[in-house]
Amino acid sequence: MLNRYQKISEENYKKLLAYIGHIRSAGLAFPSHNGKVNKTAVAVACGFNRETFDQNERFRDCLAAAVTELGLQIEEQVASDKLNSADKAQIARLEQQVAALRSENLELRRKVKRYEHMVSTGRRVIP
Repeated sequence: MLNRYQKISEENYKKLLAYIGHIRSAGLAFPSHNGKVNKTAVAVACGFNRETFDQNERFRDCLAAAVTELGLQIEEQVASDKLNSADKAQIARLEQQVAALRSENLELRRKVKRYEHMVSTGRRVIP
């Protein structure tokens, strides 16, 4: 007779096997991070905690065997910090627009403040 924790463990193990079966049938590889299997992504896809792989040797061994069989996805290098010159020019132009709009906004706020004073006091303020 299984207790409730063992039942949950069995359900999670079945989910892991189903996930591995899905990866195998789709011809995919496991997600990777820094050259290792991304256990968090696998656990989220299976619907349980990442710590399950650290706490349960059966899960860890099953995942290791599947990774050996199916392999890892190659991480795509994102070169977001290397902007080309067109992007840099657009950024500079947009920063100039923002500065111009901020100064215009400040001037309009001053005018509104002056007009609010005129309406509340009934007196005109000469700048």
